[in-house]
Amino acid sequence: MSSLAPRALVGRMRRALAAAPPVAVLALGWLVLIVYAFPGQMTRDSYSHLREARSGIYTDGHPPVINLIWKLVDAVVEGPFGMLVLQSTMLLAGMFFVFRHMLGPRRAAWLAVAVFLYPPVFAPMAVIWKDCLMAGFLSLGIASLLSKRRWSHLTGLAALFGATAVRYNALAATLPLVVLLFQWRPGARGLRRYAIALASWLVLTVAAFRLNAALTDRPMHFWYSSLAVHDIVGTHAQLDEDLPDAQLAARLAGTELLVERDIHRNMRAVYDPSNFFPILSDPERPLWRLPIIGTEPAPRAQRDAIGRAWWATVTEHPFAYLVHRLRVFATVLSFGDPTPPGAVTPREAPAWTALATELGTTHEASELQRGMTRALVAFSKRVPVFVPWIYFALSVLCAPLAFRQRDVLAVLLSGLSFQGGLLFLAPSPDYRYSHWMVSCTVVGLAVLATRRYRHARPAANTKHAVASQASAQ
Repeated sequence: MSSLAPRALVGRMRRALAAAPPVAVLALGWLVLIVYAFPGQMTRDSYSHLREARSGIYTDGHPPVINLIWKLVDAVVEGPFGMLVLQSTMLLAGMFFVFRHMLGPRRAAWLAVAVFLYPPVFAPMAVIWKDCLMAGFLSLGIASLLSKRRWSHLTGLAALFGATAVRYNALAATLPLVVLLFQWRPGARGLRRYAIALASWLVLTVAAFRLNAALTDRPMHFWYSSLAVHDIVGTHAQLDEDLPDAQLAARLAGTELLVERDIHRNMRAVYDPSNFFPILSDPERPLWRLPIIGTEPAPRAQRDAIGRAWWATVTEHPFAYLVHRLRVFATVLSFGDPTPPGAVTPREAPAWTALATELGTTHEASELQRGMTRALVAFSKRVPVFVPWIYFALSVLCAPLAFRQRDVLAVLLSGLSFQGGLLFLAPSPDYRYSHWMVSCTVVGLAVLATRRYRHARPAANTKHAVASQASAQ
């Protein structure tokens, strides 16, 4: 009797879950993230967004559209919670409507929640990042573009405009989506369709960049302080022999280089393909003093000199430059590292205490949240599900299988295109840069597997019926 009671209880719970309406299923999955993330995890980038949103002085160190969005949200819900609700709701809703195009509402809801709570998709969404906001906009954009209604396609373009506006390099993710999925007129085919789609992509991309430029109060030109100097040092670090000081001093004239002797040897000493910070902050041999935060850019003359040095370096040593960028890209894909940096963000970083106090937010976590974080960290160390190169390889392998499935192909190519852009643009190997590619791979595989199962099931039923009829005869 006692053994039947737990079974009966489990049975009732299973039936209740199976009968739960889609909204309840989605709300349950969403609440899991809220419990883990509340009120929204913050990092240095997050605090930078919030500070600029409240001060009203926007730099272009990050797309200022994020500051504008946060200013509007902060007026309704003060602090990070409003942004957490916005980015997570957009991503989950978008996934649901993507799966809804091929499944019933209840099954689509369960599949969307399963993908949403998959740790490599779930963990970064706890943090208020432009990467997560971009993912939310892209998810809604895909769902809208899959509709056959023109107004829905226009809504999809608006969502992809939002993605491009909050992440400068999101244009690589939006290109396959617009070209493959956007239709001005349902059923349109051929060159005309793709020409209209490409023109639409160009318009939304240029408009997003123009909006960010219009909102920028203080251009910071951080490329010169980060990627440019990293490429200069990284390219020289790949050369077989050291160049003489006189040659390097001439090339770097005007950049305000801090070392005068053994320049090439010092470049090799501070070079790290996964991090450009030692170039500026090495305690023994910093090469330059350049701003990477704040509101005061490097002097124009210095920026111009760095730009000339970058171009001269890259054009004179293109193979070494490519090797350097491939080494950086390998760290982004996490080759040889089962736990990419930033896969699970710490809840309480001492460096952020002052920022939290300044902006009136909290970075403290409950015991439940600490336990969930410890569980995710332990899981990431034991199971290599956060390793980006695995998803990159899966997307490459699955893209040919999806050749006749335009929606899946568009999703996979969106992730691959965005990730491929990091070959030349990644400043560090943070996992969040790979989050969209990982999400696209998981969604694409889920759609392919679901369609294959649904196609195989009628065939199996038909085969069983024929066998039963033959045995009856």
